[in-house]
Amino acid sequence: MARILLGVSGGISAYKAVELARLATKAGHGLRVLQTPASLEFVGRATFEGITGAPVLVEEFERDPARGAFPGLSLGERAPDHDPIGHLELAARCDVYCIAPASANTIAKLAAGMADNMLTAAYLACASPVVLAPAMNNRMYEHPATQANLETLSSRGVHVVQPGTGALASRGEWGIGRLAEPTDLLAAIELAAGTGTPRPLDG
Repeated sequence: MARILLGVSGGISAYKAVELARLATKAGHGLRVLQTPASLEFVGRATFEGITGAPVLVEEFERDPARGAFPGLSLGERAPDHDPIGHLELAARCDVYCIAPASANTIAKLAAGMADNMLTAAYLACASPVVLAPAMNNRMYEHPATQANLETLSSRGVHVVQPGTGALASRGEWGIGRLAEPTDLLAAIELAAGTGTPRPLDG
């Protein structure tokens, strides 16, 4: 089983991140969640805390009551004796960091190397595999700036899970930009962490 760090940015598809968290914990993975302030407009901390059994961190300088420990693992998981810096400790301990949903704004920050919140700071501090799942309006996703940012991140080794095509959050709109389904995201996370089984059409 893996230690999964899940970063949730702002967007209506944050509700799918809740299902992803449920599936991951049900599969026996240890899960910690980081949220951007914007994501709290869609899903509150209490939802993820109830599913994972661990505190959710939002603010960049917020103290981690669990001191970087991941719950639910039979791996001798112990918190350090000192009070570590939240984004550094979680990034150092995770086996894989998944950012889902990844908004256009968050993708741009990651590509530029900005670290102005807990999610983006953890990304810069993370040496483990990173899985990125974009979710946004089709016009935002297809914009040359977003595509260039995704290409930049891919060239740096980030595993990008392509969004789906279908009905979008804006009423009556249709196109590419839907967050990948939670089961597909979990499969990509497990594969990146080395705990999954490659699918026949991988690559």
